[in-house]
Amino acid sequence: MADAQFLSQLTELLNQTTAPNSAAIKSASNKLQKEFYPLPQSVAALIQIMQQNQSQQIRQLGAVEVRKLISNHWDDLDESIRVQIRHSLLQSTLQEPSPLVRHASSRVISEIAKIDLPHNAWSDLPEYLHKAATSASASEREVGVYILYTLLDTMEETFGDKVGELFSLFSHTINDPESQAVRTNTLLALGKISEIIESQDHIQMFRQFIPGMVGVLKQLIDQNDEKAVSQAFEVFQTLLWVDSAIVSKSLGDLIQFMLEMAKEKNVDAEFRSLALQFLSNSVRFKKMKVQSLKVGPVLTSAALAIAGEEVEDMDDDDDENNVARLSLRLIDILSTSLPPSQVMNVLITEIPKYASSPNGNYRRAGLLALCVAVEGAPEFLSTQIKIVLPIILQGLSDSVLDVRVAALQALAQLADELQDTVSKEHQVLLPLVFNMMETTDLKVAKAACTALDAMIETMEKDVIARYLQTLMTRLLELLAQPSNDVTVKAPIIAAIGSAAHAAKNEFLPYFDSTIRTFEPYLSLTEGEKELDVKGTCFDSLGAMANAVGKDAFSPYAAPVVQAAYECLQTNHNRLRECVFLFFGVLAKVYGAEFAAFLPKIMPELFKCLEQDETGYEEKEDVDIGDADEEDIWQNLTVNSGLAMEKEIAADAIGDLVAGTKEAFLPYLEESSKVLIDLMSHFYEGIRKAAIGSLWRAVGTVYEVSSPPKWQPGLPLKVPLTETVASYSAMVRKATLEAFGEEDDRATATVVCDNLCEIIRLCGPGIVGNDLEPIATTILSILKKQHVCQTQDDDPEEEDIEDAAEYDILLVESAMDVIVSLAAAFAGDFDNYFRIFCPVILKYCSNSTAGERKAGVGALAEIVNGMKSSITPYTSQLLKAFVHRLSDESIEVRSNAVYGYGLLAEYSQSPQEIVTTYPKCLQRLQQCLVSDSDNDRCVANICGCVARMTYSHSEDVPLGDVLPALLYSLPLKDGCEENDPIFRLVVQLYKSNNSTIHGLTEQVLKVLEHIFAADCEDNKQFEFDETRQEVIELLRYINQSNPGAIKSSILLKAIQG
Repeated sequence: MADAQFLSQLTELLNQTTAPNSAAIKSASNKLQKEFYPLPQSVAALIQIMQQNQSQQIRQLGAVEVRKLISNHWDDLDESIRVQIRHSLLQSTLQEPSPLVRHASSRVISEIAKIDLPHNAWSDLPEYLHKAATSASASEREVGVYILYTLLDTMEETFGDKVGELFSLFSHTINDPESQAVRTNTLLALGKISEIIESQDHIQMFRQFIPGMVGVLKQLIDQNDEKAVSQAFEVFQTLLWVDSAIVSKSLGDLIQFMLEMAKEKNVDAEFRSLALQFLSNSVRFKKMKVQSLKVGPVLTSAALAIAGEEVEDMDDDDDENNVARLSLRLIDILSTSLPPSQVMNVLITEIPKYASSPNGNYRRAGLLALCVAVEGAPEFLSTQIKIVLPIILQGLSDSVLDVRVAALQALAQLADELQDTVSKEHQVLLPLVFNMMETTDLKVAKAACTALDAMIETMEKDVIARYLQTLMTRLLELLAQPSNDVTVKAPIIAAIGSAAHAAKNEFLPYFDSTIRTFEPYLSLTEGEKELDVKGTCFDSLGAMANAVGKDAFSPYAAPVVQAAYECLQTNHNRLRECVFLFFGVLAKVYGAEFAAFLPKIMPELFKCLEQDETGYEEKEDVDIGDADEEDIWQNLTVNSGLAMEKEIAADAIGDLVAGTKEAFLPYLEESSKVLIDLMSHFYEGIRKAAIGSLWRAVGTVYEVSSPPKWQPGLPLKVPLTETVASYSAMVRKATLEAFGEEDDRATATVVCDNLCEIIRLCGPGIVGNDLEPIATTILSILKKQHVCQTQDDDPEEEDIEDAAEYDILLVESAMDVIVSLAAAFAGDFDNYFRIFCPVILKYCSNSTAGERKAGVGALAEIVNGMKSSITPYTSQLLKAFVHRLSDESIEVRSNAVYGYGLLAEYSQSPQEIVTTYPKCLQRLQQCLVSDSDNDRCVANICGCVARMTYSHSEDVPLGDVLPALLYSLPLKDGCEENDPIFRLVVQLYKSNNSTIHGLTEQVLKVLEHIFAADCEDNKQFEFDETRQEVIELLRYINQSNPGAIKSSILLKAIQG
């Protein structure tokens, strides 16, 4: 077929590319690319080499190379040459002794067929393949089925009307009595068919194959064929994301099979890892089906047991797929995907047993399981802290180092997710962690600093102040100590930043010495780990700048900003992320003054955001196995570091626009264009950051317009400026287009959160003409019909009430949008609330406490927004609130109390309300006793009683109620409820009520506490009007009863 000299030269060059000489390889490769491969005759020559060369390696290389050239040169060949190639290829492939070359040659056939078949060329190929696949020869059957698989892989659309025939053929080959290769190739081909079938008949037919496919996988495992097992698992992974109906009936059996394999210690660790990955993806992609199967408990228990197996090095970063790590990843996914009843109930029962085990691996596993599960169910764990905390404390003093490290990791995660709960235990936890920081073991020291970082970041200023001197002394000493491992410095530096964040201006005495201690790390210029530490320095510098303020930071600002800018010239993603974050913090600290740096910073941000984090990586290793030829996507790479950097850069734009305000406007148009483009990015982190920054920009443009306070209702009483209206319309349009198609629940939640915040800030005008599309999308979320909630739905499953906390979070955010709309439109929201109301009421009777809490809380806030316009719904809401006053969940009860009080205040159906007063007052009194340790609930009870009383005082026994109310004060949480409480007090004094006069001493005692705590960061009244009325009351008491007020705090308040 090819010219002899051309063939000889080409063969020699291919041989040179396999030589152990990089210069020869480079020279030969260049010559091939420039002188041979651009010529059409190279196709025939390479095929001849693939068919006739004595070296298997050269034959395979010829197949790989010609496959790349066919799309460019096939049509340029004479038809006679093409006919000859077609005929010879089929024969040579059948006769090829090497499986690798045979498969590569099959790929060449499919590449040619992809061009020929649509043009009705090579018309005898399908008949030939069927003949080969049904041949008496096992090797011919193997080749025939494999070529069919490659054709399905490259041109599946051609087989849309041939599925029935393929099923008929594969029903025999999946059970081939002689050849494992035939059975395996059939399995691979069926995986490709699963991606193209749509009709119910074909889906039903495919289901019949699944037991046989599992049988093939079992055979491959028994034969310990690692490559084939890996390929087979890919097929089963594919079944998880194709049409739900395909695998629906078999998923339970598949999960059971994979679970048994994962648990079996005698099975190869690689196969167990693949089984665990399948289980994780089953939960991720088929969560509703998995939930309905109720396999969460058995999966959780098994994963916990596997996590307790002995591992050579749990911290080996190069072994991410060991079974212990993968089992913990499964627990993580289970906790975020399934309701606590299926996962956390098991863990909270099993972990104490693991914690008391004599086996250190089990004690470590229990703590690590707790660590990975916290993020998925923080609310559940907050109710179990009396079980969890003693286990962590026990782990911190364990005799086994890895157990102590696991306890520190669990504590760090718990502190991140349950900030208030953990910070209350500072007196017990901080001394323990302090001591563990002093160890000579780097693993423990790093984990201790990380735990400390998480614990102190959200501490109250007055709490951190008690430890600050000891804390900073120890941290700076540790930072100054020499170490061969620079990574140990990163958690120390991070902890210093958290201390500054919590201490605020109390950090000032330590600022200068800390900056000086940072200098060696800020001067690092090379090394991946070293630059990671440098990035952490910038994180902490931002926290310190925010703590000490611009005046104290100014002497360092210019050189530090210059150093930060120089870091942007590196290719270190993590360092660049930290610098972008640092600039965002400085913009907040310096405000408009930071605008001078924007001309240098913004081009770097745009440059970052315009980069493409995907790329195509050609395989250069000539010993290319079949796996390398399986799928082009294996060569597609994603730079995850760059994707994370882009996420931070997109978020930083929001910080910069919010910080510099008017000064940012010259960059607003370009920024908005870039961010809107990123709203369709494949990585959800970038989408979330882009959405957040765009809406922060809207808020900034609105604030820059210096608008008067918006007023609720339509028509607009305070119209938006033209600039605000047009800019917000652009962002709103882009957001709503993305919102309707968003398939990630967390991103949908971010959209809801941003809509809620912007409506609260800007009022009804910011909604424009899009109230209906917003309401429609929000309604789809409440009905759990949004695309991000239905992508893993099984049409054969009934609705499932129980939900994971992550799913409830989306619903809560959607309800927050309704609440903000109700506040913005007030009575004009009635037409929409009429639709929302029955849907939200269903949540109030849901079996999941989290969804009941969300529903009752939303209705309460809607009453607060719509005020008297809520009257037509009084009966429905009253029934829900009264019923939930006796709910088993304290949070649901608290929300019901709040809603009942608001309904009593605003509903214009007084008779309907007051008939429930006796029962509700009795229930509130019971709650005040049973829920006395929940400060938020106590605040809501007090506020509710106040609203009930000043709305219908004649129906309240003041002599009993007022003493109980006042003796429940001052409030420790929910200080906004001081407003209704003291509106009542003022009202009663104005009406000269004898009961309140008799309680004046208690009133003054409470007010002394309130005014002592009242400050800009801790306002004790929601509205300034209420505060002023209380001051007027104090003046009245002081004048009418001279000497009654002795408190210097109250006297100071009177004087203003």
